[in-house]
Amino acid sequence: MRILGIETATNLCAAAIVADGKVLCEHSADSPHVHSEKLVSIIDNCFQTAKCNLDSLDGIAVSIGPGSFTGLRIGLSVAKGLSYATGKSLVAVPTLKGLARYGMSMNFAERPNYILSLLDARRDEVYIALYSPKGSIIEELVPSTAMAVKHLTAHLPENGKILILGDGAEKFLQYLKKADNYDNSSYIILPDAVNRCSAAAIAMLGENIISEHGGEDIASMEPLYVKEFYTLVRTQHQKEST
Repeated sequence: MRILGIETATNLCAAAIVADGKVLCEHSADSPHVHSEKLVSIIDNCFQTAKCNLDSLDGIAVSIGPGSFTGLRIGLSVAKGLSYATGKSLVAVPTLKGLARYGMSMNFAERPNYILSLLDARRDEVYIALYSPKGSIIEELVPSTAMAVKHLTAHLPENGKILILGDGAEKFLQYLKKADNYDNSSYIILPDAVNRCSAAAIAMLGENIISEHGGEDIASMEPLYVKEFYTLVRTQHQKEST
């Protein structure tokens, strides 16, 4: 099975092609506000590298959120367009689960007991999901949600190694360092160069979903914003009205 994965939930704009659990290629641009300009050309680069085309795909997987509102809309729009044009199955993969899948692909001297996926949600908040790796299975313990960084530790297990992934890791780390009882021995935090979302991980999870359940209803597919999209607009409007 050959799957195209699309990842646009953060500053990373990326695409990858996997076949039967093997990554054939992954291309990306790591810069804000380039998704609408770069995504289609990045996908084309993947087809050239993998020496295949849209017709040879078995499906498409797109990172559905949470994350950047604009990035998610662009990624889903392109994924839907490709699916409508070709009739290929389309599935939505939670962005934070994609991060966890990426973490499971790494080699560690001591395997983590948990994987904490964190993305920056602006101000003092992060998007969070907590997983437990069970062999090749990712068990969800805390579903995707947004919360203040100061409330995060209350949702974490007291024992075991926790791998922290995503661009919200630094915000959490800075909070921990200010705590009176700071102890980093329970946490595994990766360098910024590898601590990011992965289109290949989205494609891998998409391959599993399509092989087991097939595609999803394209018309009803919407980004998983978690936070209300219009909150900021409404707040600004209320201030101007008073």
